[in-house]
Amino acid sequence: MKFILVITICSSSLGICINPQPMGQFDSWYECSNQGYSLSYDFNLSMGKDRVNKEKTIVNFSCKEFDSI
Repeated sequence: MKFILVITICSSSLGICINPQPMGQFDSWYECSNQGYSLSYDFNLSMGKDRVNKEKTIVNFSCKEFDSI
């Protein structure tokens, strides 16, 4: 099995989310989830404290399992 990391960024205050974005393919759940946490942290930092607080930003991720060919 392989896993695709999918990230969605939402604004709680605006009530909107971007379309889910695939962010890579991984050989294990462990690798996928670690990258999800890492990218979520990086996105939060890049948006900055003021924007995150103003828009009440949430970064969600999931690892979708699929059969490799």
